[in-house]
Amino acid sequence: MFLHLNPHSGVPVYRQMISQLRERIASGQLPPQTQLPSVRELSAELQVNPLTVSKAYQFLERDGLVEFRRGQGTFVTARRKPLSLEEQGKLIAPALEQAVSEALHLGLSLPELQRLISQTYANKQR
Repeated sequence: MFLHLNPHSGVPVYRQMISQLRERIASGQLPPQTQLPSVRELSAELQVNPLTVSKAYQFLERDGLVEFRRGQGTFVTARRKPLSLEEQGKLIAPALEQAVSEALHLGLSLPELQRLISQTYANKQR
């Protein structure tokens, strides 16, 4: 899968997983009815404890973003309405906090950070 975990970020790994999966579901990168990797598969791929993946999936299921189907796996549920700008902001806030903290630590100015974000955004849209 395309999750990028940072064990040194100070954010628990399961929270990083939840945040990234929410972002991908909200953006449509994981459309409704998409089957997620099994707990065992994803834990092996990310080299994390299976309980960590299970915990992330449970939070996503509690929030109605995924559903567990016995004998079939975990699937993205159909969203009833698009996320508001405020909801999108809440989803991306942890990643922004992390990026700004790293930029400050490296001594980057705000214009330099904005340029890097714009460049990365443009590269991802290709």
